[in-house]
Amino acid sequence: MSKLVISLDFELFWGVGAAHSISRYGRNVKGEWQAIPKMLALFRRYGVRVSWATVGMLMCRDYAQWRAIRPSVMPAFRRAELSSYSMDALCRQYPDLFFGRPLVEQILETPGQELATHTYSHYYCGEEGATPDQFAADLECARMIGDEMGVRFRSIVLPRNQIVDSYLKELPRAGIEVYRGNPEHWLYKNGDAVVGGLAGRVMRVADSCLPLSGKRVERMGGSGSLVNVPASLFLYPWSEKQKALAPLRLYRMKQCMTEAAITDGICHLWWHPHNFGINTEQNLALLEALLKHYRKLADKYGMQSSCMGDFAAFAQPAFDSDNKLPVGVTPLAGGKTYRGVLP
Repeated sequence: MSKLVISLDFELFWGVGAAHSISRYGRNVKGEWQAIPKMLALFRRYGVRVSWATVGMLMCRDYAQWRAIRPSVMPAFRRAELSSYSMDALCRQYPDLFFGRPLVEQILETPGQELATHTYSHYYCGEEGATPDQFAADLECARMIGDEMGVRFRSIVLPRNQIVDSYLKELPRAGIEVYRGNPEHWLYKNGDAVVGGLAGRVMRVADSCLPLSGKRVERMGGSGSLVNVPASLFLYPWSEKQKALAPLRLYRMKQCMTEAAITDGICHLWWHPHNFGINTEQNLALLEALLKHYRKLADKYGMQSSCMGDFAAFAQPAFDSDNKLPVGVTPLAGGKTYRGVLP
């Protein structure tokens, strides 16, 4: 059965602080407060299931709670500015750019939406100084904030698509069964590390308009307790400078969706909500065009919309001695039930 999969890297400023200043990019992040409810309304209208891979820190109620939750092993990146903990002063001064629990609540209240994890601190597995122990401690913090909100994470998107085999081993221990992998094509297989430098980045932009890397239909991978649902295409946001490219990019994504529907494959689209934080109406129009195309494919070929967590059915989790929960996952206190875990 063919699938349309959408995963969103929900980060607020935690995901861009190492590359952008508040003055340069704060407006994009601030715009998420208006863009996300409108995106949720579209997903509800067209019956589309979506995985919101959420940085755990933005789930904190406020600065005080963020200060109270710390991993047992802190990140020790060689480039210290990559650690989200270096943004203490900023998140204290601009809380609406860093803490978005009301938005998370809206996601949880919308049918078909899965709350996945984007690690707790937007942790970079591929950076110098990173270790699996640090990563495991970060995932434990994500689990803690998830438990408080009644959420158990089944899926993960790794920041900057930095996928390192030795770190994947930590995912089942954290109860995670599905991750978004990189395409096997040489242009994308290394995540944010683009082969060829500037020339490679130019080729990625060209590939967003023309099928230089193929139609990008993917197949589910992985084995055992961990399932890989590789990405297909990134939805480039609309901008005044590149508005002439928007129709080509839209056609490119529709082509991927159609080919997936015909061949029983997967078309896995992704972007960041802050990409919709400016030029919101133009970006929503692009999204609605894709969702309308999905409905046509669903009617004609039986294409289904799936969140990443739906693929957990293909995993073979390791259970504890009582045969109840995956190894390393503890139940919520007080007998509370989980939210964001879809049937």
